[in-house]
Amino acid sequence: MTTPGVTAPPGPGFVAGLRLATGLHHTPTHSVAQLLVSHLPPRLPHESDEHIRTGMKSLAASLRLGPVTENPPMIGHRVRIWRGLPWLDYGDDSYRLCLPAAPSWARMVGTGTPVRVLALFDPLPAGADQHETDAHVRRGYLRRSMRWGTAYHA
Repeated sequence: MTTPGVTAPPGPGFVAGLRLATGLHHTPTHSVAQLLVSHLPPRLPHESDEHIRTGMKSLAASLRLGPVTENPPMIGHRVRIWRGLPWLDYGDDSYRLCLPAAPSWARMVGTGTPVRVLALFDPLPAGADQHETDAHVRRGYLRRSMRWGTAYHA
């Protein structure tokens, strides 16, 4: 939902270019479901890297994500499991994003496991594999060109 004083989320044209990836991180003491949000590189005449960075910053602001140099802020109950599928409320009054997730991810989130949301400002190259994605995230962290937060199941 749009909240007064919170940046409006980007529109459906921008959101259509988002790339979403989910995963589970387990430690001996706890588990965290992860959601990586990035955008495809420019592919349309009106798109540029700067356009994508601006849109991702708007998305991060509408989600109330914070700098990765600080503890991830609690961003509320943003994930909902409906009929076995996880959905993200990204701040739009009318639309939600269906998340690509394994049933194990959805089950864990449904039982209260926190979801770490990480939004990358710089476009992630199309076809990036796990190694390239990891390197892109690490570069983004070093440049502080990303935001993060912790969400829960609604």
